[in-house]
Amino acid sequence: AGQRRLVLLQARATVESVVSSLAAMTAGHVVLLAAAGADGPAQRLAEAYEPDIRIGPDGSVTIDRTEPAHELHPDLALLLSTSGSTGSAKLVRLSAANLAANTEQIAQYLGITPDDRAALTLPLTYCYGLSVLNTHLARGASVLLTDLSVVDECFWRLFQEHRATAFAGVPHTFEMLDRSGFADRHLPHLRYVTQAGGRMEPDRVRRWAALGREHGWDLFVMYGQSE
Repeated sequence: AGQRRLVLLQARATVESVVSSLAAMTAGHVVLLAAAGADGPAQRLAEAYEPDIRIGPDGSVTIDRTEPAHELHPDLALLLSTSGSTGSAKLVRLSAANLAANTEQIAQYLGITPDDRAALTLPLTYCYGLSVLNTHLARGASVLLTDLSVVDECFWRLFQEHRATAFAGVPHTFEMLDRSGFADRHLPHLRYVTQAGGRMEPDRVRRWAALGREHGWDLFVMYGQSE
């Protein structure tokens, strides 16, 4: 509670990270999402942007100052890092209205309902992964939180056990799925698959679309969300 402050969150696909992110934004603070890990991206962001509060991947809270160090724009809600493909990573400033509009448009287009249950296969610190979370929560749907890879047999056991209806992937995800025998999996509850995060070859798109028609699910090829 109190004045709006800059909150750096080391996010993982855990309940603690999801609750921390939603709680901070609900309280009106500005959230800076950083990947959790030992290679130091969160430390570099902390040194560059001097957050007032830091939240660890386990939900632990460190308050560095009680008064905000920055003058925060009234519309600002979220700071997302770019990939850094053209140099050092930069932060994109997003308003609550940006997030709400993007969430509503995607949820409406995909026809997400409270009965849906998406497996979170992408990081929360990536706009595409965050979108999967936001769109499903906005519709009262569920999200399956896991750090398991799509080539891990345990991932698919979890997917079937919880009757997941959707998953999202970048082109590399589909390459891994091709090599791991996805076409032979029996996933009766799967309703749709989305692809974004870069261009996938047209032949592969057609092949995956045909596979979906054969097994009763839809493929949605989407735009670059960071733009």
